Amino acid sequence: MYKAGIKWLYRELSDLIAKGILSQESADKLRQHYGEVKSTTKTTAMLIILGTLGSLLIGLGIILLLAHNWEQFSRFTRAVISFLPLVLGQYLALWVLQKKPQSGALKEGAATFLSLMVGASISLISQTYNFPADASTFILAWMFLIIPITYLMQASIPAAIYLIGITIWSGIQSNDPVKAILFWPLAAIVLPHFIWALRQKIYALRTTILSFVAMVCILFGASFSLGRTWPCAWVIIFSSLYSIFYSLGWLKVNGATTNWQRPLRLVGALGLFILTLTFTFRHFWLSLGSFCHLDKSRVFGIGVLLDYMLTIAIIATAIALFYYNLKRKNSMVALFTAVPLLAIITYMIKDPTVFFTLLIFNVYLLTLCIRQITTGFRNNNLSVVNTGMLMLAILIMARFFDSDINFVMKGLAFIVIGIGFLAVNFKLARRQGGAK
Repeated sequence: MYKAGIKWLYRELSDLIAKGILSQESADKLRQHYGEVKSTTKTTAMLIILGTLGSLLIGLGIILLLAHNWEQFSRFTRAVISFLPLVLGQYLALWVLQKKPQSGALKEGAATFLSLMVGASISLISQTYNFPADASTFILAWMFLIIPITYLMQASIPAAIYLIGITIWSGIQSNDPVKAILFWPLAAIVLPHFIWALRQKIYALRTTILSFVAMVCILFGASFSLGRTWPCAWVIIFSSLYSIFYSLGWLKVNGATTNWQRPLRLVGALGLFILTLTFTFRHFWLSLGSFCHLDKSRVFGIGVLLDYMLTIAIIATAIALFYYNLKRKNSMVALFTAVPLLAIITYMIKDPTVFFTLLIFNVYLLTLCIRQITTGFRNNNLSVVNTGMLMLAILIMARFFDSDINFVMKGLAFIVIGIGFLAVNFKLARRQGGAK
């Protein structure tokens, strides 16, 4: 049982004992079994955040004051001053490891501070000795140096900084496909820490932040490095990535209480819906060719091979997870994750009139909306019903704005949709009230 569930159980124990549902002895055994629930108060968390920000501002202020007379210092003096932020960050990290090794918040703060100070020291030393280094070299050196901090401090924020850094580096190298594709093995370096963080506290704030950052970086990394060898491959690649996120988000979510604790499912669902809705517009498919230009002179040899291998691996993983959900009879999840298969079909058809392409995605999205609404009704879940109704309303409005229907008809349609929302919510609310 997760911390939130244990806290809820402890709050309910006194009421259960008073009603005679549970004896005092049983309640004591439950407390003994689950143990004390340790939690960090909001005040403590704010003190840690403000302390870290204060340290950063002090460090930056000192650097700015020194920068005013920087050229007047000797080279040796500048070198010593350049190492001061790094020494300060290392001292803080060692103090936390020795004195507060059990404090995850302090370790995150100290590791983040040290990670930023590494970049500051590299920058100051490079400026002092006039090392010829471009932005990509600086970023890569900085990111490699903070990898050990992630594992030694067991901190996720430095891992997030690392992912952001190598994504920026990959974007700088996007004109060189062989270098840009190195984003994937570089990102895999923090994969063991990510798995460790999920196993430790899958619904913790730092795990959620790392998950969001990882997904955003993967999406940008894919846009920088993949799809160079075949035109418009991003239609299938991004459908597959969002499908993978959504499928993985269902593997272990029983203890989550909010959508923000399910970042994989949340981002995957939003991405799949937005992509599918985009695929229902005729203008998108007719203008797609202008975004599919390939400069094949830049793609050759090992770059082609790696591009194909990674692209096929991503698509295969998405299809395998779709089959897994279908086999486990997770019909709603399987329906959501069918988008990559539809993208592959429409990509292979290459319908010049795009009639069948639009028909496929409009029918699919309509089916998904209806399935979402019926699932919510069957499970008496108002939020699921409203989500399905909202999806259906967006689809209908998209089709109205994409057609030549006059404003009077559009206005009447919106009124009907609004009445439908109210009627569905009223009926479901009455059903829930009757169930109580």
